Amino acid sequence: PLPGIGSYLVMSRLPGEALPQRLLRDERFGSVRARLPYDLGRALARLHRMDPVAVPGLPDYDPMEFLLGEYMRTGDPLPALEAAFSWLRDNRPTAARKSVVHGDFRNGNILVDEDGIRGVLDWELAHLGDPMEDLGWLCTKTWRFGSPHPVGGFGSRDDLFRGYAEECGVTPDPDAVRWWEVFGSLRWAVICRVQAMRAGEVGDNTLELLVIGRRVAECEHDLLDLLGVP
Repeated sequence: PLPGIGSYLVMSRLPGEALPQRLLRDERFGSVRARLPYDLGRALARLHRMDPVAVPGLPDYDPMEFLLGEYMRTGDPLPALEAAFSWLRDNRPTAARKSVVHGDFRNGNILVDEDGIRGVLDWELAHLGDPMEDLGWLCTKTWRFGSPHPVGGFGSRDDLFRGYAEECGVTPDPDAVRWWEVFGSLRWAVICRVQAMRAGEVGDNTLELLVIGRRVAECEHDLLDLLGVP
């Protein structure tokens, strides 16, 4: 804040589209859709090469412990979510390194035009952690928006991993990414519970928050599917 001005934010304007339904269905993005998984892999690799020292003040916490705390304060236990927490505890991979993590890198937060990726949006959840978290979140079923393709609805994990490896020399471990994909579905379920709880605290967008809250059922289905429960 500055005296006489108040709070301010300096921004720049970038061209492009971020609405997932348009990116996945509009003909004008047809030529770039097929290469987006590879390009997203390269973008994430560049992001994860950032020097954490150059980005001071980022939160550094255990995402499992944080998510469990949010889950416990937002409602009664749900069997599918309890099973997911148990599986995640039993199968947690060891992080090979710690990096800057975007925290919400997904279809919907990527600005794209006919030439490719123009920008990455919504950095408010950035933190320090396992870089594979970003890859798993990008592949979470919620962010495919009805498409059968795992990487944001655009294409294959193989192309994502290839772009990542060619950019930074580190080949993602598919098992680690899968763990973070399960974590992503559970995380979205807890976020939906949080939003439903907020519906009783705000006035203007209560209906929207309640609609998001209902999507916990989708997450339960996705988690049971990921865990191999018929």
